[in-house]
Amino acid sequence: MLIKEVLQKKSDANCPEVLQNKNLSIKNHRICIVKANLGPANPRAPETIFWIIKSTKWNVSEHAAREMLCGNCGHYWKTKFIDDCMKKHEQVTPPEVDPSWVDTNDSIGYCDEWDIPCTASRTCDTWEPGGPITAALVAMTEMEDEDEEEDEDEED
Repeated sequence: MLIKEVLQKKSDANCPEVLQNKNLSIKNHRICIVKANLGPANPRAPETIFWIIKSTKWNVSEHAAREMLCGNCGHYWKTKFIDDCMKKHEQVTPPEVDPSWVDTNDSIGYCDEWDIPCTASRTCDTWEPGGPITAALVAMTEMEDEDEEEDEDEED
């Protein structure tokens, strides 16, 4: 039993703090809403004005903007490790962030840009291509980093 408890504590220590601390999650969500226009409040509603503003900011069509979501952002982590962290800890629900927000009950990951648990169907001004970050993508990046280190060692 003691070994299991030690492993649990070690695993929790590696989870991003925001996934373990509901108050920090709420605080960071509110910051992202103000500074990066996180939204829309209800991803299942048309939210036309929200998407027109995003399309203008990103200089793309409204249709293209609607496809630039947290779930495919380069800051969005969707790995087994993150999923396991989320299962262990109570996550913020949108009404606690802002009562006008709806809980979509869809996929949730971790945003490393704003340090928040993030619903796949929302977006923000700092959206970047290249996501989601998955175990496969992390493994590829680690291999690339190792190759670069080997190249540097050969140059020395």
